[in-house]
Amino acid sequence: MTASGIEFHRLWIEQCAAAERIKQRFGLGNALEYLVGEKLLHFVETAEHNPLFAQELPSFVAEIKRIFSLAEVGNYAVTIERTKRLSLPQRAAIRAISSMSARIH
Repeated sequence: MTASGIEFHRLWIEQCAAAERIKQRFGLGNALEYLVGEKLLHFVETAEHNPLFAQELPSFVAEIKRIFSLAEVGNYAVTIERTKRLSLPQRAAIRAISSMSARIH
């Protein structure tokens, strides 16, 4: 925790809530870009070097799968894999949110 009391490794909870509001107000594409294209990819990068973030990653992925259906996230996942340079862990996270059976460890 920091002096302000924020547990940065748990910010994904607020980011998911924000994505739901974005989805309602600005549409699916904006919500996916915010939560998956920005926040999830950054979180995965951080998780590679920080065990607190790594521990939270499966819960973050599960919440993304709750917010977005497989149909909603599927096309976006294909697009992001084609258009962004992704590390292997980032690619695994994208595949985990776009598949029923894929899991992040």
